[in-house]
Amino acid sequence: MEMKDVIRKKRRECGLTQEQVASFLGVSTPAVNKWESGVTYPDISLLPSLARLLKTDLNTLMCFRENLTQEDIAGIMNTIVETGREEGMEKAFLLVQEQVKEYPCCAELLCQMATLLKGMVMILPCTDEQIQKNHAYASELYERVVQCDDPVCGNRARYMLASEAIQNEEYDKAQELIAQLPEYNTLDKRQLQISMYMKQRKNAEAAELLECKLNFALQEVFLLLNHLATVAVWENDSERAWELAEYSQKVMGIYNWKYSMNTVALSVAMEERDARRCISILKEMLEALSKPWDISSSILDSHIKKKEADTTFQSQMIRSLLTAMEKDEQFEFLWENTEFRELLERYKTE
Repeated sequence: MEMKDVIRKKRRECGLTQEQVASFLGVSTPAVNKWESGVTYPDISLLPSLARLLKTDLNTLMCFRENLTQEDIAGIMNTIVETGREEGMEKAFLLVQEQVKEYPCCAELLCQMATLLKGMVMILPCTDEQIQKNHAYASELYERVVQCDDPVCGNRARYMLASEAIQNEEYDKAQELIAQLPEYNTLDKRQLQISMYMKQRKNAEAAELLECKLNFALQEVFLLLNHLATVAVWENDSERAWELAEYSQKVMGIYNWKYSMNTVALSVAMEERDARRCISILKEMLEALSKPWDISSSILDSHIKKKEADTTFQSQMIRSLLTAMEKDEQFEFLWENTEFRELLERYKTE
């Protein structure tokens, strides 16, 4: 909230008019109007008196906070995403820059803004130039987080930078960052919280935490299966690769969504350059994205707070997948395939 908004909000809460504030402080009514419009700011000598008049403190009046809460950051992120949907990526990007400028040393905010920049290119229409711009600024923010005095956020930033370095084949840089990360920590306070809830017979609270923990664990299992299946192809063990893909399909089947169920199978088919299987799997995945997916239908989400199906997210995923199919070199072996081109054109038209 800017100073102009604080002055207006606090004045109204105190039941004062602009004329009364002007009279009490010995200034003109137009001057107070300009403060609340953001045209000018109060003279520095007036700030203590203004704060007392509005029954607030100088930190609140001047919008000064050393840091932000998780709720603050969540609100900022929601605003940026909504702005991006309504006004476009460039406007959302400018809002990210504004927040970073206002809180340049808030490691959690910088980390979340970097993650948001990378995520928005997946769900919002973007040009190639904007995608590069987002990724470059996100990397810059992660680099800044590493320098902040926050070990938790610093390690998250190192992890993201290491992943990026691996993707760019900068293996020396990636290894240096990996070496700075702590060893795997098996202690998890959520497990203690679950144990306490169960001991207290707080069933709903325990179940919600268990579902959240299991969801995270399954995502890790899914990623590991995907990598293991890919390695199996590289080892010329096609039978094992497809067995892993089939197992992944069973594991992810708990979410009742054929898109995630087929992801590992697509990876294997792509690595084997199996055009027939690739096209068949892509058809299932695109069809799944075309239908509303109710995440609450999964047995793992019976206690987690329900959210309405977000068809916008699925539409953006279709767009991202189609863009990859059309431009990503890993799909190059399919570009001359008639059935593949027909599938691509069909969904692009729809």
